[in-house]
Amino acid sequence: MRWYQTLWGIALLGLGGMALLASVVFGVVTIRFWWQIKHGQGGLLQQQVYGGFDRSVKDSQGEKVDRAVLENGDFPFLGNPNASTTIVVFGDFRCPNTKNAMPIIKKMTDTYGYKLKVIFRNFPGESIHPGATRLAYVGVCAYDQGKYWNVSDYLFAKKDDLPVYLAPADMAALAGDTGLDLNKLNTCLDSSAASIKVNRDYADGYRFGVGGTPTFFVNGQKIEGVVPFDAWEGFVKQF
Repeated sequence: MRWYQTLWGIALLGLGGMALLASVVFGVVTIRFWWQIKHGQGGLLQQQVYGGFDRSVKDSQGEKVDRAVLENGDFPFLGNPNASTTIVVFGDFRCPNTKNAMPIIKKMTDTYGYKLKVIFRNFPGESIHPGATRLAYVGVCAYDQGKYWNVSDYLFAKKDDLPVYLAPADMAALAGDTGLDLNKLNTCLDSSAASIKVNRDYADGYRFGVGGTPTFFVNGQKIEGVVPFDAWEGFVKQF
């Protein structure tokens, strides 16, 4: 009796066939999601695979998302400025889910940044994350000094340790650890420039249906929640 005619041989062949079928199905689903995103169609990436994501491509008034408003502006970004795929992240420096999502996003841009442009925009949930708006202002002022990502990393790393209202000593420590000019930072925070930029981000987020953080827009298609690296990678590898 040959091995494939034995009970264990039949079981092994069955398991191998199921694994091959699963690989083919996963590949077909991944390619279909890529095609939909590339052509501005359908529920994105995780909607059917992981669930819990919003398929909507409309804003709160029922209008189609305007990518020019969403993506064009002087915003901090990672990756290739000329990439065909743009991911806009609406985040909150006090939000634990945004904190969990950012290392995944940075790992993705470190690996596939030549294919992607990832923009960060502010959506501070002050009512549930007190002090979030002030940290958004700090981020804007850090961007003006060319230190945005230093400060972003610092704020997320220190999220659980920072007081709700930053005292002068806290601001001095932040500036010292991130390379900011403290005087310029304080001058910026005392002006209206930072609040204008944060308010614009928040207004655009609200207009496009952002209800929590993190919320992503991939070429205008909305995803909510923390997306695992493997899921992003499966998508990015298709183009």
